[in-house]
Amino acid sequence: MSMSKRNPNFASSSNSGLDPNIWCHLPPSLFDRILHFLPTPAFFRFQLLSRRIHSLLFSPSFLHSHLLLSPLRPSFAFFPNSNPFSLYLLDPASLSWHHLPLTVLLPCNVPIAPAASSGGLLCFLSLSPGPKTLLLVNPLSKLIAYLPQTPTPRLSPAVGLSVGPSSLSVVIAGDDLISPFSVKNLSSEFFFADATPTFSPWNLSSPLPRLCSIEPNRMVFGGGGKLYCMSVSPYAVLVFDPMSNSWSKIQPPMRRFLRSPNLVEILANDGGIGIGLVAAVEKNRLNVPRSVRVWSLQLQPGCHSWVEISRMPIDVHARFYENCMQGAFECAGHGGLIAFLAGGTNSNSDVVLFNVSRKEWRWAPTCPYPHQGGMKVFAYEPRIATPAIGLLTIAS
Repeated sequence: MSMSKRNPNFASSSNSGLDPNIWCHLPPSLFDRILHFLPTPAFFRFQLLSRRIHSLLFSPSFLHSHLLLSPLRPSFAFFPNSNPFSLYLLDPASLSWHHLPLTVLLPCNVPIAPAASSGGLLCFLSLSPGPKTLLLVNPLSKLIAYLPQTPTPRLSPAVGLSVGPSSLSVVIAGDDLISPFSVKNLSSEFFFADATPTFSPWNLSSPLPRLCSIEPNRMVFGGGGKLYCMSVSPYAVLVFDPMSNSWSKIQPPMRRFLRSPNLVEILANDGGIGIGLVAAVEKNRLNVPRSVRVWSLQLQPGCHSWVEISRMPIDVHARFYENCMQGAFECAGHGGLIAFLAGGTNSNSDVVLFNVSRKEWRWAPTCPYPHQGGMKVFAYEPRIATPAIGLLTIAS
């Protein structure tokens, strides 16, 4: 069972209850058709109405139709650092929060942490040093599946996930354990599965670029199936091309003055998936005030460039920066929106939402669910139907 809390000061409709006098008189065929077009949060309430509705939502015929007809509903998933078994879902359209407990789904005897998200699935990574175990979870349908264990021992690698209707790709990179007490960023591994009868095991991709230092943060899949991640000391954007099985580097803008850089998914000019860079900029000697800026990566044949598309307003930045421990923050982008979350131990960290196309900044309501310490944020699209998880052995 899921619970939701709403803030009437921000929600578009604070009284959106289900009137039984209307729903109970609809013809069954019309009622079933309407369900396909409802936003996912509405299912949280519908499941409580009757066993028939609950069984309908997870029937094969409904799941197939829902996959084809349901409108996209980009959301953001927040995990408390102290408890990866709780998922707090922020719906930007209604500015409402929903709590999805994961205790009954995730293994309690293996330390794990959220690592990536795509196509309605969440990816969790084992924390113990050594070969890594990755677990895919659909918190709505309550399905989980394990990937084969990685062959290369690692400590805290970066993970990238891309899920389609009938395929999934996973990349894990960096933090190779070269001894029980030391790590080095040497290699990456690539996993791919589709509708063919067999899937490929983990394949060792080409070596990582020299002098790179991949932080244990998420990777972002962009247009053309390429994967992007940040390297630090010095800052650089690393690009992995699965087609050529090769890595390359892209110079970020204002590299010397960046703080807490994050790569996010944004909408490209052609409506496809683009790559954005979000970072704080500090140029004290040049008397440039601190700011948080958003750039878009423009790709042309044989070249690339970064275009600044917005800066966090001064008043928003002043309040946001107060909650950032040592200026650290993280963010995630999805469906033309970017969510900013202050880093640190503030138990009620505020969330800022940026609409890329409208250049609009606004505050989300504070998460109403109690948690200790900070949180991690991931772009997440709630989906009841995620057929790609069936490509793996379903654990339960």
